[in-house]
Amino acid sequence: MKWSFFLVLLSSGLTVHAQKSLNPRNIKKMFGGPQSFQDYNLFGLQFQLGGATFLNRTENPTMDIYSNTDALNGNYTIDPKNRLGFYGEVGMFHFPKKFPKLKISQKKSIVLLSYVDWGVGFKYFSGNEQIEVNYMNPPGGAAATESRSYSFTNGNVYGRFSMHKNNYFQSKKRKEKLNFFLDHSIGFNFEYRLVQTSSNYDWPPMTTNEQYSKPFQFQMHYGLGFGFSPKRGTFIVPGIRLPILGYQSTQPTINGNEDGISSFGKPSMHWFSSRHWPLLVNVKFMFAFPKKASGCATGITNEQDKKTEQGR
Repeated sequence: MKWSFFLVLLSSGLTVHAQKSLNPRNIKKMFGGPQSFQDYNLFGLQFQLGGATFLNRTENPTMDIYSNTDALNGNYTIDPKNRLGFYGEVGMFHFPKKFPKLKISQKKSIVLLSYVDWGVGFKYFSGNEQIEVNYMNPPGGAAATESRSYSFTNGNVYGRFSMHKNNYFQSKKRKEKLNFFLDHSIGFNFEYRLVQTSSNYDWPPMTTNEQYSKPFQFQMHYGLGFGFSPKRGTFIVPGIRLPILGYQSTQPTINGNEDGISSFGKPSMHWFSSRHWPLLVNVKFMFAFPKKASGCATGITNEQDKKTEQGR
């Protein structure tokens, strides 16, 4: 979790804040293209695709083993590995009619919320655990070395809701907002595992360490993206998303019915003898729905729209 807070602090420090937000009605030219006066709704379609992987511990402890029954002596090291999976999601986004702001002076205020979005999707994770075993003879010398490998895959369906705050980069020379922004988000997701494959431990000393996360998970996540608008009403936001808090419960054996351990606060899942912290690397596409033309109205159509536009 310490890495997620580091990302938040780093991204905030690198951003030159222009306290404005995404605006699907902005008629400024983008990338030299022609101006469009078509009016857009404050909501639209969003979908995202990307890779799914795990962040694992960087240091692997060495465990000693000793058994009087079978004269098994030595030690072993558990090394969790990540593999690349994928995920996809579809949903909608919504801009507020009036942006909630925090006034910090008579001339300056901070936009607290730029937009919200939600979606449903599918995540496919793949992981591996490697065990290096060193057998010792009775005097304590090395007798033999063995390597064991166990793999698993999880496929989760999920629902997600996130709140976003955007910080635009600003040109210091021209003192105007650029078309690039950092997209910070925080939200919640519920997941249920539908697909599962897994190796089984075939080495007796390891069975006492087995813990497997149950299908249901609840998580609080943080996302960081770098976005731009190629044209009015369209936004592209590459980024990452990872959980920072969570709730889940585990069971001791993969096919057993024993009561496991419930844990609140840990965002990582448990499989085999290791915890795995999920990370999504994605590209999000957002398309605002255009309004149906009525007469000769262009851009701003009424007094309420004018007031809303002035606040952006």
